[in-house]
Amino acid sequence: MAKSEGKDTASARTIARQKRARDETAAKRQLLLECARVILREGSIFDLTAISLADQAGVTRQTVYRYFPSTETIFKALSDLVITQVYEDLQIPSEGEDTLNHFVTKAMAVFTADSIVIRQLALASALGRASGRWQQVDPEGILVQIVSDMPEEQRPVSADPAISARMMITYFRGALYGWAAGFYSDEEFETQVRLASRLTAPDSD
Repeated sequence: MAKSEGKDTASARTIARQKRARDETAAKRQLLLECARVILREGSIFDLTAISLADQAGVTRQTVYRYFPSTETIFKALSDLVITQVYEDLQIPSEGEDTLNHFVTKAMAVFTADSIVIRQLALASALGRASGRWQQVDPEGILVQIVSDMPEEQRPVSADPAISARMMITYFRGALYGWAAGFYSDEEFETQVRLASRLTAPDSD
């Protein structure tokens, strides 16, 4: 009996240590990502390096490399968080609410919440995808699903969901990179995105 209780106690301590280690790892990773955002707010993507991140976080470069082997992995982690925010808790819209409008509203809230940082992440992620080393959620696939659920007469551009989604994504990416490069303000960016989804016609007023 005593041996069994001793094993249970040792097992509980091991589990507690493992949980504490996981929590500490997650907290350190979160700290590094928050410090990376600070660097991007105050500079540019070229200012974010292992050295600058270590200085900002008050850790060694070895610690940075333990969590993020390269600068590219830092950008990818930050970009993945943005995408997760867009798609998480994406509730089914209330009855009578336009599904596409609901999706665009959620996405715009995320994109413009930390505009300076996310503009730079948009440029960094474009470079990452071009290199072929980044794999991220494809918004075109999500749009195909959304448009497929819409009545044909309400589908933007084309009754074919695939064509409709492709046209919207093409327009959206143009607006996104224009915004990221500083050609559009946040408000102008949202206007362009809503035009991309054909929710607001240019001469609707």
